Amino acid sequence: MSKIDNNLLKILSADGRFDSGIVGTLGVTDKTTALVKVRNPLQLIRVERRFHVVGEYPFIRSLAVECGLDEAIALERMAEVEYVSGESRVSCLSNGDENDSSDFETALSQSTSAFAVQGTKLTGKNTTLCVMDTGVSPHSDISIPRERIVHFVDMIGGEKAPYDDNGHGTFVSGIAAGNGLLSGRKVCGVARDANIIGLKVIGKEGESGTFKILDGMQWLFDNFRQYGISVVCMSFGAEPLDFADPLKIGAEMLARSGLIVVAASGNSGENHLKSPAISNEIISVGAVNEAGKVTEFSSRGEYGGVYRPDVYAKGVNVIGIKAGSTYSTMTGTSASAPYVAGACLLLKEKYKNLSPAQAKSMILQSAKNIDGNLVLDLDL
Repeated sequence: MSKIDNNLLKILSADGRFDSGIVGTLGVTDKTTALVKVRNPLQLIRVERRFHVVGEYPFIRSLAVECGLDEAIALERMAEVEYVSGESRVSCLSNGDENDSSDFETALSQSTSAFAVQGTKLTGKNTTLCVMDTGVSPHSDISIPRERIVHFVDMIGGEKAPYDDNGHGTFVSGIAAGNGLLSGRKVCGVARDANIIGLKVIGKEGESGTFKILDGMQWLFDNFRQYGISVVCMSFGAEPLDFADPLKIGAEMLARSGLIVVAASGNSGENHLKSPAISNEIISVGAVNEAGKVTEFSSRGEYGGVYRPDVYAKGVNVIGIKAGSTYSTMTGTSASAPYVAGACLLLKEKYKNLSPAQAKSMILQSAKNIDGNLVLDLDL
């Protein structure tokens, strides 16, 4: 790289509006994709006219543009630009591979099943959950006696019919809303009558990127009222950016619009919280074992002066549904978040005008204090 290029990189590094990741990427590659956020929605037009736009996210006043060093310097000179960042790697938050449960009785005796709400008439009836994940496949527990996958959006492959080429999203859906039909109610989700909308933003290998997640968030922002969605479950995460993290901002805009956003905290242990669970405006969820003890892998720690996650739920050897009308087990905060999402569906069934802030408050107030940590109590 030439001396002038290094000088240009120094200019970008000194500009507090440029995330260090995008500056580092421009130091080793000619072109990349950058997320540009402007200070005023009207200023999006000016960026559109000057740069090659590959993604539009008006709900967070942002555009994704093709960006080389020359384009980055042009952005640095634009006063209307609030920040510029690169794309982060996003992963499902299951801790290891799913395991087959062909011998169901053995698996049930060794694992933690999804919680079946006892002593209540709440079932999630007339509520709708959006599962932002690897997709969702039809399964006895969510498709019989009626098909509860009421809509499917595929940001990865553009398919119309529901599918899940990884299995993660189907599993998450079952914990939140499976009816336990195949198991005779031994494995039953939290809100067994809730509708499900599958929003596929993660690929077959369980990985994605910031822009695919933002594509999904933009769709959700534009359509959640039309489809009656009240809760969204995000069992994925990325390393937080050092400034104006876009996944955090996107999740917050959804919450401010009226959606209850539930996100897994991550599986990287102490002081390694993932985004968007770093946000104070959503419900971040960590994992505990059967005894209610926080797992070693569960991400937790301080962000923005607040210790997170907000609440914990079961996340070790959880039994859930698998495409093909079988069951499997999963460990990770991915399995914990849908417990809380399901509980939020029950709250929305009971209190139809419940706001995201009120839902979070009720979840935390009803949680049990175990060793100083709040653990989900589903006696709502």
